[in-house]
Amino acid sequence: MSNLEKGQEITQTEFINDVSQSTIGEGIDQIAYAETIKSNVEEDAAKDPNNPKNWSPLKKWTNLSIVAMHAFMGYFSSAIYFPATAIMRVEFDTNVITINATVAIFVLFTGIGPLFWAPLSERIGRRWIYISAMGMYTVVTIICGISKHIGMFFTFRILQAIFACAGQALGGGSASDMFESKDRGKAMSFYMFGTVLGPAIAPMIGGFITQYLGWRWIFYIKTMIGGVMTIITFLFVKETLYIPPGSLPQTDTKQSFFSKIRFNPFGSLGLLLKPHIFLVCLPVSAAFGFFYLLVTILPATYYGLYNFSTSSVGLAFFAGGVGNTLGSIVAGLVSDRLYFWQIARNNNIRKIEYRLTPVYFGIPFLLFGGLLYGWLLDFHAPSFPPLIGYAMYTFGTMFTMTIANTYLSETFPGRAASVVSACNFTRNLLGMMFSLLAAPIRNGLGDGWTYTMITIFNFALYFTCIPLVQIYGRRWRES
Repeated sequence: MSNLEKGQEITQTEFINDVSQSTIGEGIDQIAYAETIKSNVEEDAAKDPNNPKNWSPLKKWTNLSIVAMHAFMGYFSSAIYFPATAIMRVEFDTNVITINATVAIFVLFTGIGPLFWAPLSERIGRRWIYISAMGMYTVVTIICGISKHIGMFFTFRILQAIFACAGQALGGGSASDMFESKDRGKAMSFYMFGTVLGPAIAPMIGGFITQYLGWRWIFYIKTMIGGVMTIITFLFVKETLYIPPGSLPQTDTKQSFFSKIRFNPFGSLGLLLKPHIFLVCLPVSAAFGFFYLLVTILPATYYGLYNFSTSSVGLAFFAGGVGNTLGSIVAGLVSDRLYFWQIARNNNIRKIEYRLTPVYFGIPFLLFGGLLYGWLLDFHAPSFPPLIGYAMYTFGTMFTMTIANTYLSETFPGRAASVVSACNFTRNLLGMMFSLLAAPIRNGLGDGWTYTMITIFNFALYFTCIPLVQIYGRRWRES
């Protein structure tokens, strides 16, 4: 029995498939019938002014800018108190492992949260999730700021992570909703710029706030930002999840609502069983995990080797922010141009795997940056030269992540939020693991060999996984 016959909520594609299957015994050509429905729906959607792809450029970019601000808040909230961890450890009377765990647990739940937000947004829409998540983020952030003991802080950091990650979860889907393929690389780069701007400026801001106002003001200021963001989102963000008129059957309103909110939040992880998805997610997730290893121990590294103050440590993080920002911007400039140039060379035959070609431009920065950072620290070079390696590493990481996200959203345009969230989960899972292991690994191997190990892993993963997807990706998708 089909989903339609069971009365379950279904997508446009599932409806077309169910209708075609139900006509097998009625003498109707199922393929022609399904294609007719699909053609009519697409023709109506192309003319519909309510279709986000038909919005004016101003309306599209206004919505995407606010969405990028939501994505910004996720990693901004994660990174802003890095320079304050030593002071917080003393105030909460705890150890380095425990205070680093507050970073790790935040990263983990920013990976888990999108598994709920993304499929829910594909059922009830994006707008109200943005509004409600940012509103709740504002509430739990103020409680983090007034926490009296580490247990209370831990609990509300988890809740903060869950609500802060909504922008990361839905941003890729919103970009895919509004922009055609020819502009999607640029749109994805802009959205990713919001994501990377957070860790770019957060530690620097956090360092100065901690030194001159105290670490609790970090959370008071984030509360103010969250409140303003909630109001802006309510006033200006429009719904981008578009269902063409007549594409879905009419169902009972009550039944339709409950069928929409019933879903398996871990169903998105099933996308990782598809070889081309897993193999693209694996190297960028590993690079992101190693990035979190680096930033988790950067305060201890620069306190210990160079006697940096809290505000100076914040400034040291700025080098990575510059690399992240440039990586996202350059990826946006390169992605669409190279993609359509390759299509033109291929007699205008589109192949989604062409989206992955720019990755090879970012890999050398990632590899050499890690080696430069680690060995300059190991040889006790002056404080600035290692930061050049740090900036190179973050440039390569963010460049390849942006390219990977664009490819993933192209492979499943109808489920872009879910597939990007699945990759986000693997990134944050490895980010959590390596932030917890950062201090023991550095203590055991030293700076030089720690980052040599990272370089070897990155080299092996990128030059194994990406070529495999380029060679076999189309076959895997079509199978």
